Amino acid sequence: MKISTRIIAAVLLVAGSSGAVYAFSKHGDWGMTTEEKVEFISDRVTNKLDLDAIQREKFTELAEMVVVTLQEVKPTRDQHMAELNSLLQEPSFNQARALEMIQQKTQLMNERAPLVISSLAGFLDALSFEQKQQLQEFMQHRLENRGHKHHRSDR
Repeated sequence: MKISTRIIAAVLLVAGSSGAVYAFSKHGDWGMTTEEKVEFISDRVTNKLDLDAIQREKFTELAEMVVVTLQEVKPTRDQHMAELNSLLQEPSFNQARALEMIQQKTQLMNERAPLVISSLAGFLDALSFEQKQQLQEFMQHRLENRGHKHHRSDR
């Protein structure tokens, strides 16, 4: 292979890799703010389900509610992981502390769940029968693909 061909191939490889990393990072939501994530997801759902203005507003409310809930849980995640790691290193596992940690997370989710469910109900009630079918088909497809993705040993 000529040296010029190698240089061209290397440049194309670098350019292609850079493009792929950029595309993945943008759509994998790396570096996106919360607002950008909500907007990205809202745009995608709006396009897939062909939502009208009212439906889009209800979906955006739902997405924002979920994001706020996740943001409330996130600050303690690192602390809980560090504490769980220290529990695993102890000679005897502290069951009471582990249960307390789980109960703290559960309490927060239980407090937020009615708001999220109410927002979800508002969105789903605004969908037409056809849109609900599309959503069910999408969810079924995702569940089927998720099973194949994680259970490759059965092939």
